[in-house]
Amino acid sequence: MPDEIDYEPATKRLRVGGGFVENVEQAVWHYEVSGKQILLQWFSYRKKNRERPIIGDRRPPSPLGSIQPDHWLAEYTTELINVLNVLSWLVEIEPQQASLLDRICAGPLISLSELEEAGALEVPSKTKRSRKPRSSKETTGLFDL
Repeated sequence: MPDEIDYEPATKRLRVGGGFVENVEQAVWHYEVSGKQILLQWFSYRKKNRERPIIGDRRPPSPLGSIQPDHWLAEYTTELINVLNVLSWLVEIEPQQASLLDRICAGPLISLSELEEAGALEVPSKTKRSRKPRSSKETTGLFDL
C-alpha cells in the first residue's frame, strides 16, 4: 500500500508508491480548487497512513477509520486515471473558461429593481407552505403558534 505520491516534471511522470503514470502534464499535477491540490487531496484518502490531526474538541477519531484495505485496490487505479482525465480536460478548457468569465464580468449588470419588476425574486405560491388549522382536540406543543 503506497504512502506517497510525487511528480517528476522532467519526465511528466506521476509516481504512486512503486507505480507510475506517464504523460501527466505539470498543470494537472498542480491543479487546485479552493487552495487544495486535487491529486494530493484525492490520494490522502487512499494512502496507507490516513491519520488526520485531531481537530476541535480533541475527540479521538472513530475506530471505523482504521478499517481500510491492506493493499492498493484496482478501483483506485481506475479512479486515478479518471481523475487525471478530468483534470486534463479542465486544464485544456481553462482558456475558454477565462474568456467566458471575462465576457460575463464585462457584460451588463441586472439591478435589484429590474429583478423585482420582472418578479424574479418572488416565491411562486405553490411552493409556499400553508398552515393547516389545528383541530380543537389537538394539544398545543412547545413550538406551536
